[in-house]
Amino acid sequence: MSDPMNREKLEHLYALALRFYPARFRGAYAPAMRQSFRDALEDRTLARHTLIAVVIRDLVTSLFKEHFAMLYETFARPSLIYNALVLTGLSTGLAMALNTIPQQVLRQGANDPQIAMATDAVDLLERGDMVKMLQHGASPLVIDGGANIDMAKSLSPFVIVYNDRGQPLASKAMLNGQTPAPPMGVFDYVRQHGEERFSWQPILGREHGVRIAAVMERVNGSQPGFVLAGRNMREVEAREALVGQLALLTWIGMMGVILLGTAVYGWWTRPKAE
Repeated sequence: MSDPMNREKLEHLYALALRFYPARFRGAYAPAMRQSFRDALEDRTLARHTLIAVVIRDLVTSLFKEHFAMLYETFARPSLIYNALVLTGLSTGLAMALNTIPQQVLRQGANDPQIAMATDAVDLLERGDMVKMLQHGASPLVIDGGANIDMAKSLSPFVIVYNDRGQPLASKAMLNGQTPAPPMGVFDYVRQHGEERFSWQPILGREHGVRIAAVMERVNGSQPGFVLAGRNMREVEAREALVGQLALLTWIGMMGVILLGTAVYGWWTRPKAE
């Protein structure tokens, strides 16, 4: 009596296990699989523990394969993949725009005070003898009064006047106790084009470097030279980093919405069991 009862329990457990297969697979193969299991139970040459081990291994392997095949069939449809790729491309482009446009606005806006200071200083210097004006204190528009500005720490804008050879003539801006000068290539460019707006790094480095939003203009006349107006970009860089983080979070959020929407739509429109 015990053996038929055990077979009945095993058949019941096997039938329950078959319910974990996808509906289409169950409808097509479950009856045949149950019959094969009954026939295996009737085989006296096959040890019961061996049969159970083989059946469990087969169930685990085939369940994984069938569910993977079902997911592939559900979500690998060309139309679904095409729509997901289009939405991903649009979202990525939007996130890049959200990152690039504000950063460019912030960077260009960082030049506004320097443009006015350099233009006014050049105008003042070209209307007089630059050397004499600098020797007599010039104008507050050219060299501000007060203490020296530490370019590495202060956020205040500053003006530096260079002679035609790129040597500093006057400045309230100091870096490590000296007045730095940009690369000679900048002087050559301004000598030909009259103006240059650039990011100047007198000290390189990610953590301890110094970046200056600089505007250099040419001084013409009998005493030619250059005027550089600049200010530390520390706060601008911090805002640019914040913009980048917000754009990244926006992109991650949009990717999550696309993934969830694609999964829901793909599951809702999946091929139905016949």
